[in-house]
Amino acid sequence: MNGEVEKDDEPNTSVEVKASEPGPLLKTKSRSGMIVTVQTEGGSGETNEKDSDSDQPIDWSMNDFDSTNRSWTREILDSINTIRFNVGMLVNNSRVQVLIVVLIVINAIMMGIATYDIVKKNPEVDAIFEMVDEIFLIIFTVELCLQFIYLGWRLPLDGWLLFDLIIIVTSWSFASVQIIRAFRIFRALRLVTRIKIMKNLLLALFSVMPRMAAIGLMLCLILYIFAVMCTQLFKDLHSKGLTQFDYFGNMFATLLTLFQMMTLDGWGGICREVMAVHYWAWIPIIAYVIISGFVVVNLIIAVICDAISALGSDEKAKLEGNYDEDSDLDSNSQGLEIRAQLDSLEQQMEDLTRIQSRSFHALNYLTKQIEARKKY
Repeated sequence: MNGEVEKDDEPNTSVEVKASEPGPLLKTKSRSGMIVTVQTEGGSGETNEKDSDSDQPIDWSMNDFDSTNRSWTREILDSINTIRFNVGMLVNNSRVQVLIVVLIVINAIMMGIATYDIVKKNPEVDAIFEMVDEIFLIIFTVELCLQFIYLGWRLPLDGWLLFDLIIIVTSWSFASVQIIRAFRIFRALRLVTRIKIMKNLLLALFSVMPRMAAIGLMLCLILYIFAVMCTQLFKDLHSKGLTQFDYFGNMFATLLTLFQMMTLDGWGGICREVMAVHYWAWIPIIAYVIISGFVVVNLIIAVICDAISALGSDEKAKLEGNYDEDSDLDSNSQGLEIRAQLDSLEQQMEDLTRIQSRSFHALNYLTKQIEARKKY
C-alpha cells in the first residue's frame, strides 16, 4: 500500500496514510492511542476475495514476537525438564543405589578401623584415612546434589532425603571440630534410607509412636511415684553404713536404682541388702518390679509386635528377607514415568493456553476489520 504519512505535533497524534489513487478509508487505533487512517488503492473501494486473502493485517499487539519468545522459552524449559528427568533416572537407578549402600558400609568400617592405635598413632596412615573419608563425603554430596536437581524444592518434602541432607550438611559444617567429628559415624544411619527392610521397621515404629508415648508417660509416672516413696523409706541406709552403695540417698540415685531394677539387672541383691535392715522392704520392691519390668515393658514390646504384624503380606515378606527387589524397582520407575507424564501434561496445557490466546487476538482483529469495512 503506497501513500503519504501526515503527523501533527499535538499530543493526540493521528496518522493519515493517503494512497496515490483514492479509495475507501479504513481507520484503526493503536495501543498507544494513535489514530491511523488508511486510504486503500483502487477508487472503487471494492475488494475481491483474492485481494482480501493477500492483505497482511497490521498487528499492533506484537503477537508474533510474543509467540516466538514463548516458543523459545518453552524449548528451554523442555530441555531443562528432560535433563532433570534423565538425572533422576540415573541417581535413582538400582545399581547406583546399591553402589551408594556399599560405599556407606565401607565408610562405616573405615571409621571403626580409624579408632585403633595403629591408625591414631601413625600420622601418615591417619592422614590417608582422613582423605578417604573426605572423598566418601564428596561422593555422598554429589549424590544429594543430583537428587536436588531432579526434585528441586520438593527434596525437603521427602523425609529420607531430608535426613540425608541433615547428615551431610552437619558433616561439612563441623568437619574442623574434633569433638563433633566423632559423630561422623551417624552417616552409617543413611543405610536406613537405602534398605527397604530397615525402612519398613522404622515406619512400623513411627506408626506406634502415639501409643508408645502414652505407655512411656505411664511408666514415668510409676517411676516417679516409687522414687519418692523409696527415697523417703530408705534414704538413710547408706549414711548409716547399712548398705554398700547409696541406692536411695536422693531422688537421682533412687531413679537410677529403680531403672536398674526395671531392667531386672541385680535387683535381687539390692532387695536383700535393704531387707537386712527392713524385713518388709521386699513388698514395695517386688511390686515395682512386677509393674515396671513385667507389665509395662512387655506392653511396649506387644505394641511394637502388633505394629509389625499389621503390615501387609508384601511388607511381611520384606521383613523376613523374602522380598522381590524387582517390584520395588518397577514401582520406582513407574513413579518416575508418572512424574514425566505430569510434566508433559503441564506443557500441553501451556500450549493450549497460548493457542487460545492467539485465537482470541485473531478473532478480535477480524471483528474490527469486518466492522471497519461495513462502516465505510
